Amino acid sequence: MKTRFYKHPVFIIFSLFIAGFLFIQQYVQQHISDEPVVLTKANPPQIIMYGTKTCMYCYIAKEFFRKHKLPFTEYDVEKSEKHLKEFHLLGGRGTPLIIVNKEIIYGYDEQQIRNAL
Repeated sequence: MKTRFYKHPVFIIFSLFIAGFLFIQQYVQQHISDEPVVLTKANPPQIIMYGTKTCMYCYIAKEFFRKHKLPFTEYDVEKSEKHLKEFHLLGGRGTPLIIVNKEIIYGYDEQQIRNAL
């Protein structure tokens, strides 16, 4: 007997992937404000983010920076031993760890990022 296409494991995995992707896109749009960014300390600001590819809050932070056209440098702590050591020296325990104009922000907090700009 032939398996129906909607019961095939590849179809199910692909469907879950698409649903997850759409959920994340919607979630990100709800958590990033449209309020313009005001640069008070440096123009352009110096932004460094230590994160991972699988971290949802790292993704949200990157989308915030992109949406507001803020230049940033990203270091993946899973791919670089050097950056992992720097992350730990800065007191990092979870990702993202964001440095905005020499101010360290642990985790994604849009208001703290705005205040550091």
